[in-house]
Parts: sequence; structure tokens; C-alpha cells
Amino acid sequence: MPTRLRTGLDRARDLRDDAERHGRASACRRYRSASFSRDGHERRQQLAGVVVNRHPNLARDEFDVLKAILTNCIRHGPASQNRAAHPDFRAYLAGRVAHARALNAARGAKLHALFARIAWDGCGFGA
Repeated sequence: MPTRLRTGLDRARDLRDDAERHGRASACRRYRSASFSRDGHERRQQLAGVVVNRHPNLARDEFDVLKAILTNCIRHGPASQNRAAHPDFRAYLAGRVAHARALNAARGAKLHALFARIAWDGCGFGA
């Protein structure tokens, strides 16, 4: 006897039957997608530190931190933001901006524009 392909209607019936048998909560746990959290909102899917939900992107918190560092470099000078004492802070920031630009050209361009406004002369990080 050939195996019948299961349709969405069959899965919906199974869900209804499970809900009737075990209560709604356990049935929902069984069929919940791994990309959704308990409150129904999508979770951030990351692979090697890169968010890969719809397209590769920098995580929002990483973008915000990098943008803040660049903005503070413009306002207060790059030496004030080199808290980890990177020997070549300019190259370090340039690499982070290039990485962001490779993942998302539009957001990376905003960061690159900030990076270009930093006054590097006289801070000991190269010209």
C-alpha cells in the first residue's frame, strides 16, 4: 500500500488532536518552529557572529557599539576610545567598518562616513 503524502491539513488535524488530548500548551510546544521564541517573536539567528535572518548583517548591538565608538572618536578624539589599547587603533576600526560594510553595504556606508570624519593627526595611530 503506497504511503500517502501528508498535507498541511493533515498536520493541522494532528495539531488539533494533540491539543484536545494533551492541552493546548504541549501541542504548541511540539509544533513550534525553532526560529521563534516563547512570545512569538523571531529570534536572532547567528552564525559565526553574523546575523543571518533574512540576509547577512551585523548584530544590532554590535552596530550600535561601533557607531558610538566612531561618533565618540569624532567628538573626543580616537585616543579616548581606545580602551583595549590596540596598538593600531585606526586599522582595528577600519577592519570593523570594512566587515560591517561587507555584510550590509548601506549600514556599512554610514559607519564608513563616520570613520572618514575622524581626525587621526596627532593621536599616534598613523595617518
